[in-house]
Amino acid sequence: MNQDEIQNIINYAYPKIQKYFGKGKKDYPNIELHKDIYARLSGDEEAEGEHSSTSIAEYDIDANTIYIYYPNIKNEEDIIRSLIHEYIHYTQDSKLLKQYRALYSYNEDPFELEATKSEDKWLIFSQK
Repeated sequence: MNQDEIQNIINYAYPKIQKYFGKGKKDYPNIELHKDIYARLSGDEEAEGEHSSTSIAEYDIDANTIYIYYPNIKNEEDIIRSLIHEYIHYTQDSKLLKQYRALYSYNEDPFELEATKSEDKWLIFSQK
């Protein structure tokens, strides 16, 4: 999918996701599209790393931003699931979110499990 197609899905689905899951303690997170997680973090647009081909999205607590890594988005389902997952992290307690990331592996983290389960509602926000 190209950036325009992804942005169109975000424009359609994100307001519905916000309404459905409610507002967290902070303002609604911004969404930014990036080519690669390593490029974003380093500032070098050509930077790549071991997760370049698999990273789809992440929520940055401190920046209150959802980052979408567009080359890894294959379809509408990918983008909506990613938005839901990261938006759930936005609604979770930020202190606990940081603690859980330090205490649990990704697959055992209660907040990751909650966010992953919430992705199952993706069809509610689909244009299809």
